[in-house]
Amino acid sequence: MKRKMQYCKQLLLVPFMLICFAVQAQESTKILTFEEAMKVGLEQNIALRKNLNQLSALSMQETQSKIDFLPSVSANVQAARQGGQQFQLVEDGFEINNVQANRLSGNLSASVDIFRGLGRLNQIKMADLNYQAQRSAIERSKQQVVFDIAQQYLQLLLDKKLMEISSNAIQDQKNQLERIKGFVLTGLRPQADALAQKATLDQLELSFIETENTYLLDKARLAQTLQLDLLEEYEVSEAFGSASTSLEAYQLSELFELAIQNRSDLQQLDLQRQATNKNIDLLKSNYLPTLSAFYQYGTQYSSLNSLGISEQLFDLYPNNTVGLNLSIPLFSNYVNKSRVATAQVELANSRLDVEDLKRSIFQDVQNAYLNFNAAIKRVEVSESALNSAQEAYKMQNERYAEGIANLSELSIAQQALITAQANLEQAKFTLLFQQTILDFHTGVLQVETLNQ
Repeated sequence: MKRKMQYCKQLLLVPFMLICFAVQAQESTKILTFEEAMKVGLEQNIALRKNLNQLSALSMQETQSKIDFLPSVSANVQAARQGGQQFQLVEDGFEINNVQANRLSGNLSASVDIFRGLGRLNQIKMADLNYQAQRSAIERSKQQVVFDIAQQYLQLLLDKKLMEISSNAIQDQKNQLERIKGFVLTGLRPQADALAQKATLDQLELSFIETENTYLLDKARLAQTLQLDLLEEYEVSEAFGSASTSLEAYQLSELFELAIQNRSDLQQLDLQRQATNKNIDLLKSNYLPTLSAFYQYGTQYSSLNSLGISEQLFDLYPNNTVGLNLSIPLFSNYVNKSRVATAQVELANSRLDVEDLKRSIFQDVQNAYLNFNAAIKRVEVSESALNSAQEAYKMQNERYAEGIANLSELSIAQQALITAQANLEQAKFTLLFQQTILDFHTGVLQVETLNQ
């Protein structure tokens, strides 16, 4: 009796433990919101981090170009022991002896450029333009990250919707199979209807497996993009904004102008073109003379001298030199001219790059605009098709129950309903896709505008 009681208690513990495990599994599954995905993606993206590192380097170059106006100062100290024939100071003059001597010397020098052909001003402007161009590159990299993650996140939401539709269809078909079996038992329907319904159910279950596999693959791809722990379970939050469907707000000419104003990659190319132009001015400054001022203070000590070290360093040997240095370029073996010619070619190519990108932007915006409008119409048509499919299925279901329609007609109506449901969800997400693409190509894509 006691054994039977223990056995019963163990049986009661099994479902309790299963419930606990299920709750624990749900708690361990991370819910990844769209904002969290964007935050992680912007922090972990390798290309974006490289661009940020490059920005730090360009910032240092910009600072260096400004500090270049200041004088350069250096100090030098040398200590040595010298042996051999040397001049030695005596009362009557100098004499040469073979002696060992300790020597100490030092100097402090400073120089400042007075005129360098406006090269430093052009250097500062070029460094600033390169820095601004890199900031534009970072902004475009951020938009690219947002675009990629939004596409993958939306794809996961679509996969979940398709799985839900497929799961509901399977449940409906199971209920339909049970109803048909009841008809078969009462002789209202032949056994073939039950077998055909079972085949339809198996086909839907196979379709669900494929849809689920697509979801898992897309889920792994998003985890790889965000560099998440591949073994950590997560689910995406279904909270996401809806696309704007106001056609009046999206005219092609206005969108193109908006893209020209906001595309940071176009701004980057234009800033690089300006920097190349300043580089030409910088190279041309090498044709002009340069003028600089310099100052040098030096002193020394020798053990051969009978005076003390402080007297030698501060009284006997100190010397000061102040002067100007004028350098006039006469012939540089065509080095300067060759560099200027190369920079002019780079400038011409950069102008071509700007024009080429503008044409590419127009094509991208045009395609996105047309696809966005088509997506709006697709949603409208899909909604109408779903309403028709629901009415048709309802009618065929009633006719089948009354014995008027056959199973083939009912199956066709069922399949049309499932297809219409899937088409509507795909149309809605396609509209979100196209809205994201349109924002990306016009250069206004931001995290805040996506999840509203």
